[in-house]
Amino acid sequence: MILTLQTNTFGCHGGIPSYNRLVCRVLNDFSSHDRNCVLIAMDSSQEVENAASSHPQLRLAAFDGRRLSFARTALSIGAREPVELVLAGHVNYAPLCVLLKRLRPGMRFGVFLYGCEVWEKMPLIRRRALQQADFFISISGYTGQQAVEVNKVRPERVFLLPNALEWETESKDSSDAYELPRGMKLLSVGRLDTTERRKGFDTIIESLPLIAQRVPDVQYIVIGSGTDLERHKQLAQTTGVSDRVHFLGSVDETVLRACYQACDVFVMPSAQEGFGFVYLEAMQYKKPIVAANSGGAPEVVQDGVTGKLVAYGNRERIAETIVDLCLDEDLRRRLGEAGYRRLHERFTFSQFQHKLTEILLRESPAKACEVPHTDESASCAS
Repeated sequence: MILTLQTNTFGCHGGIPSYNRLVCRVLNDFSSHDRNCVLIAMDSSQEVENAASSHPQLRLAAFDGRRLSFARTALSIGAREPVELVLAGHVNYAPLCVLLKRLRPGMRFGVFLYGCEVWEKMPLIRRRALQQADFFISISGYTGQQAVEVNKVRPERVFLLPNALEWETESKDSSDAYELPRGMKLLSVGRLDTTERRKGFDTIIESLPLIAQRVPDVQYIVIGSGTDLERHKQLAQTTGVSDRVHFLGSVDETVLRACYQACDVFVMPSAQEGFGFVYLEAMQYKKPIVAANSGGAPEVVQDGVTGKLVAYGNRERIAETIVDLCLDEDLRRRLGEAGYRRLHERFTFSQFQHKLTEILLRESPAKACEVPHTDESASCAS
């Protein structure tokens, strides 16, 4: 039996929830004598109930943010049921996995690595627990390498498993689903949170006066909410571009798709992306991308092929890059079409499912002892 511990899954949009949903889809199809179990710390009971019908082979449980109950339930399952493998959907669950392993010494556990949570040295207890994991699944090569260098996990035990897009087909024309401003439209999608101030939204706002000198009708659409939203609104005011910046807050999927479809350039020059799931969404709509040459973004966005990579925080270079794209429709088309091809060549659910299934088969207790740990196919950190 596989026990999986996740944070947010069915209740919100974003890279990690999307990744968790993909993991659930794979686990639902993964052959097992016992029904695999997924505990989700932050989802509501209603959100999980809505998802249960499409995951009939899984036992799903939500805890509405009740972390102590979440941990107690995991330990209870570990004590009572034949858990062979535990998948920790966040590094913070590594200490809980160590406790589970004491209950079941033959159990193995793996930890998913997403981004900046492992780019810096973790607190001692969590770091030591993380190092005891039997294997790691990293969303990007960069994140895996940082985990190895900074938190000293074993490089030969790191598997690479990039995110994939859940939108299997393009929706029908949704351009009329939401009234957007006229003009050359830039789009960013992401959380505006005080803990994630290096997303690059503020850099775009500060670059708009330079962009507007060459692209007079430029408009900037921002989708997302959080504790840093008001600062961005104030920045637009003080920069004198509040009439060009449109904060839509959190939106449903229909509006989100309409904005992707209607925009001319997707911009998110972030220094905090372990992967950058929103880049995949933009690629599905054949949009050229401006990203920062930082974190896991270069593994998704190919400079000069599917988009443009710029140094994080370089306002002049960002403005110049955006202006070039705005003024060259043919370039936008070429980059967008190349991105669409790359998406369907590299980041599909079928590829995700194949890779994760291979990892699960390899890392099950019965199989793990048969496979040399030095197999080069396991490592993404070399």
